[in-house]
Amino acid sequence: MDFTAVEASARGRAVCDASRLAKQINGCERVYAIAFGEGAQHLHLNLIPRHLNEPASKAWAIAYLYRSMDRGDRAAADPAAVASMVQRFRPLISAQG
Repeated sequence: MDFTAVEASARGRAVCDASRLAKQINGCERVYAIAFGEGAQHLHLNLIPRHLNEPASKAWAIAYLYRSMDRGDRAAADPAAVASMVQRFRPLISAQG
């Protein structure tokens, strides 16, 4: 099923708002938005921070980071750090209305 124009517009605004929040909290210069629609019949969007001084996060190289974590060659994010970031996001999301 395709999005209607109104739904697509709302998703675009949501991605823009979420990306702005990710930059604010993470301090990154860019945010990549990647959607994988293989297994679910809903929008599942991954927002990936891009720090310009981190070559491993450049463009398609980000896929290699995921693969290296999947293989166990690189540690995934610390669960406590992820939980902390989620807690920092919540008040900002509420403020967005």
